[in-house]
Amino acid sequence: MIVIDDFIKDQNLLDEIQNDTTYFDNNGDYMWWDGWWNSPADTLKKRVIEYIWGENSPYDSVAIAGFEYWTGQYDNTKPEGLKFHLDKDEALYMETKEIVSPIIGTVYYPWENDIDGGYLEIFESNPFESDVTPERIAAKQNRLVIFPAGQKFHRVTPVTRGLRSAMAINLWGVEPSGVRNGDLILENK
Repeated sequence: MIVIDDFIKDQNLLDEIQNDTTYFDNNGDYMWWDGWWNSPADTLKKRVIEYIWGENSPYDSVAIAGFEYWTGQYDNTKPEGLKFHLDKDEALYMETKEIVSPIIGTVYYPWENDIDGGYLEIFESNPFESDVTPERIAAKQNRLVIFPAGQKFHRVTPVTRGLRSAMAINLWGVEPSGVRNGDLILENK
């Protein structure tokens, strides 16, 4: 796992993120982008992805088919938080029970999170089979977290005060089936 604080250094990009009142409008919608090498970074979220995974990449380069991404906001109206899970091709799993996972996962906190709770917890082993203490990461503005989201169980603890805002980005080596069946949205300008 890699945690980098103050990741985005481009003040203009940070200002644009802070001033975009629509950044979380598609809250919970899973989107797909085939990358800047195939199509332009024509939305703010795509520009954030290109900033993270382009020339500023904190991770060794890998061959990828594209990016699955989504935004999420949680407050105390979701008392269970986000339950234990592994990221995977959900449509394929529902159809065949085969587990195909992203190469790597990313969580980026674009906005200030004045909250209680809302921790990202990442488990080294299966929390259903053992009593394991997770690594616990606070939602801090401009923090980037990179981890194997398809291999490590993770969750978000309940938010008891405030609003937790995050963007998740998965890098895929093969296009997930949700692109073909329409489960993943192609974000427009």
